[in-house]
Amino acid sequence: MVHPVQSVIESLYAAGRCPRLHVDATHASVTVPDFIRQQWRERLIIDLDASYPLDLVFGESGLAADLSFGGHVTRCSFPWESIYIVTDRSTGRGIVLDRHVPESVKRQAAGQQPAPAFDNAITKVEPPAEPKPELRRVEAEPAEEAPAVAEAAPPAAAPSPSDDQAKKRRAAFRVIDGGG
Repeated sequence: MVHPVQSVIESLYAAGRCPRLHVDATHASVTVPDFIRQQWRERLIIDLDASYPLDLVFGESGLAADLSFGGHVTRCSFPWESIYIVTDRSTGRGIVLDRHVPESVKRQAAGQQPAPAFDNAITKVEPPAEPKPELRRVEAEPAEEAPAVAEAAPPAAAPSPSDDQAKKRRAAFRVIDGGG
């Protein structure tokens, strides 16, 4: 019998998609470099990009693949119990294996949004919403007064701002790091 994780991965590959795994790297049987286990703990995310020579192998108890971390290729293995989400990298659609989700992830998700109560069901996994920056209205500065003209000129189209005014307005903007 094919494990549901394997089934979803194979379906994504067949559709020309890239599977993304969410893995509990603290699981005792997970084989990854120690620095990866310490850095990502229960929230290791792995893209099984078919354009990279993964040498992906499915077994009775899990999967193994050659993965690159910072340019260093390592043979890694993940038991089925350590994989709790499998999605399409580009759409976020996939499965959540509720019984495999680590308690710390469930607690954190419960504080941010309702925890998914699905097991082997298709669901859209979305990242937690980030707080929106506060916005304020920026009033235009009064236009410079034009000198009086003896003859009435035809009404002009909307006045274009001077370079100085445009520079002042641009300076009011600030760059917000949207990394991630």
